[in-house]
Amino acid sequence: MKILMVQHRFPPAIGGSERHTYLLSKELIKKGHDVVVYTTNSLTNEDILSLPFFKREAEKPNLSRKGEVENIKVNRFDIAFRYWSFNWIPEMFRELKKNISEFDIIHAHGYHISSSLVGCHYAKKSGKPFILTAHDLIIPDDLPTDAKLFKKIYDKTLGKYLLKNSTRLIALTEDHIQQYTERGGDIDKIRIIPNGIELDKYRNAKIDQDMLAKYEIGDENKVLLFVGRIEKYKGIQDVVEIMPKISEKYPSIKFIVVGKDYGYQEELEKLGRKLNGDDRIIFTGNVPEDELIELYKIADIFVFPSKMEGFGIVLLEAMAAKTLCIAYLIPSVRRVIKNNENGVLVKNEKELQDKILYYLGNIEERRRIEANALKYVEKYDIKNVINSIEKVYEEA
Repeated sequence: MKILMVQHRFPPAIGGSERHTYLLSKELIKKGHDVVVYTTNSLTNEDILSLPFFKREAEKPNLSRKGEVENIKVNRFDIAFRYWSFNWIPEMFRELKKNISEFDIIHAHGYHISSSLVGCHYAKKSGKPFILTAHDLIIPDDLPTDAKLFKKIYDKTLGKYLLKNSTRLIALTEDHIQQYTERGGDIDKIRIIPNGIELDKYRNAKIDQDMLAKYEIGDENKVLLFVGRIEKYKGIQDVVEIMPKISEKYPSIKFIVVGKDYGYQEELEKLGRKLNGDDRIIFTGNVPEDELIELYKIADIFVFPSKMEGFGIVLLEAMAAKTLCIAYLIPSVRRVIKNNENGVLVKNEKELQDKILYYLGNIEERRRIEANALKYVEKYDIKNVINSIEKVYEEA
């Protein structure tokens, strides 16, 4: 099959849906398919001219207009401007109109994304199957009022058109089924296929002594790890708040935060200083994949205090690295973590603190859950996920 992937951003951009699209494309090529990606030349929201304030907070990255990433043909297009997550990409839209009939399948990623909407429109006009994986159905509570209003209007108009005219809708979890149907998606079109990971990379990774030296981690240190965007809804502040209590029992505790700052890191640093715990918190920014895998393996506990999440692929990555996950009990996470079986679910900051202290001191119990998690995560191996994706393509 000749498959067109339509994705807002693509590696070297970092993110769950970006990574997922890259892995799908790579595995589909291994299985003999021809994959082309239409994406933008953006790496973050900061490098796009944004309305309503007409500002760009970072320089546009210098990425090739056309190129290949591990045999994946990648076409990148300029974004004229954006309004929250909705981007105006006129050159991509023209190319979709011109070339979409050449493809057997169009697979778009993202619901509040203009390229998905335009891809759907031209796929319908050319009679081509259109598959949508909506990674962004859940929106943060702390969005500005105008953005919330925009997205409500979108749900009732353009979003409804997108769902109605998609041939198949891929839900990452069972909770996503309701998210689709509430917006007008046909339940008969929905297939549940989670994001996948390259399991072998985590199984085979080793901890390098240079990595331990880089972060000054010795035998006496206990390590907590968070991976994700540095935003308020991710709940990192809850871990910072409980660090003084944890350090009473484990004075050499370190909390490593991996991910890009989306305007909240300074607030977290202030909170750390206020609680006299800033020397125990390490912000790394984004790190290369091999370094990230090593950090997963170094950590004693992976903490995931997010207040809302579409899927949380970092939980699978931590499980694959055989690291205990402690996460807040939210709908999407409870689909991944079975409490006290392959991870630990907590309801609030106090429970988070108590469970961290308990499992830091109970290695045997930690190892039991980690072993269960390693078995559980096998079904999320990208090699298994790709078979389900191919079935959806074939039935479309």
